[in-house]
Amino acid sequence: MTSRSGRALAVGFEGARIPDDVVALAEDAGLGGVVLFARNCPSLEVVLALTAAARKLGPDVLVLVDHEGGRVHRLPAPFTRFPPPAAVGRSGDPQLAAAVARAMARELRAAGLDSGLGPVLDCLLDPANTVIGDRAFGTAPDVVAACGVAFVEAVLSEGLLPVAKHFPGHGRTSVDSHTALPDVDATIDELGRWDLVPFRAALGAGCPAVMVAHVRYRVLDRALPASLSSEVIGGLLRRRLGFSGLVLSDDLEMAAVAGPWGVAGAARRFLAAGGDLALVCQSAEARNEAVAAIGRELDRGVLDLAPAVERRQAARRLIATAGPRPDVSVIGCAEHRALAEEVARRAAE
Repeated sequence: MTSRSGRALAVGFEGARIPDDVVALAEDAGLGGVVLFARNCPSLEVVLALTAAARKLGPDVLVLVDHEGGRVHRLPAPFTRFPPPAAVGRSGDPQLAAAVARAMARELRAAGLDSGLGPVLDCLLDPANTVIGDRAFGTAPDVVAACGVAFVEAVLSEGLLPVAKHFPGHGRTSVDSHTALPDVDATIDELGRWDLVPFRAALGAGCPAVMVAHVRYRVLDRALPASLSSEVIGGLLRRRLGFSGLVLSDDLEMAAVAGPWGVAGAARRFLAAGGDLALVCQSAEARNEAVAAIGRELDRGVLDLAPAVERRQAARRLIATAGPRPDVSVIGCAEHRALAEEVARRAAE
C-alpha cells in the first residue's frame, strides 16, 4: 500500500495486546495513534506492555487514553482515581486544577502514554446534559477557562499532550452524540460570550491540540457537525482563532456521524475539512474501511496528509522536550492519593 493512509488514523481495538492486523496496518499504511480503553487495561503490567508495543509501531505514533477523572477513568489500580473535573471547578482554585493535572500527567507518562485527551473545556449550559455533566469544570466560562488554562500549562510542563475538547463546545446539548447527532441553535454572539471563551484562553496559553465535537452548530454550518465541517475546522478554528496545531476528531464510530455518513465517510470528510487525526476506536472493519477510503482520496490527489503528519510530529516534538519519563513508582503514590482526597474534601465544603 503506497498511500500511507493509516498515518491519519488513531485506532482502538479489543483485547489486552495489540492485534496483528493493527501491527500490519502500521507496517503497510502507517499509523497515527493508538487509543486505549478499560477493556484493554486489566493491570498495570498490561498497560506497560501495551504502551511499549505501541512505541514499536512507529516513532511518531501517539499513545492515547481518556483520563479526565471521575467516571472517565480507563486505567486499573494502582493509578490514582481523581474526582471529576466538576469537583475541581467547585473549588474555584486554578492551582488545584494544575496540581491534579501534574499528578495525572506524571502517572500517564510513567506508564508510557502521551495524552489523557483532556481537558474538557465545555461549559455545562444545559442542566439536562448528561454526556458532559460533571466532566465539565463548571458552567461559568471564566471558571472553565481558568481551570482549563491551568490544566494545559501543567500538563505541558510534565511532557503530556493536552487536548482541548469538545470544540466548539458540547455543553448546550441534551442529546448524547454517542447515540444521535445533537443540534445547537445558539447565535454567534452566544458562542462568543460562552462556549468559545475557554477554548480561546487555552489556545492562548499554548494548547497544541484540539478535539472537535460531533455537534452541529447551525449558525456555523447548517448541514454538517463541527467534526466534519470545513467552516468550523478550517474557518473558525484555524483561520479565525489562528490555531495551527493538531486537530483530532472524537470517535468516528459514535452514532452522531457513523449513522448519517458512515465511519469511512466521516473520516474522509473530517480530513478534507482540515482535521489531522481521525479516531476509530473499536471496530476492525470500520478501521479498514476508513483506511481504504482515505487511500482512495490520496490516490485521486484530492487529499494531502503531509500537513497533518507534520502537525502530529510537531506535537510529539513538543512533549519530548520535557525529558525522560518518570519512574513507575509515581503511579498511585501517597502524594497523589492525598491530592485526590483533598479535591473531594474541598468539593464537599
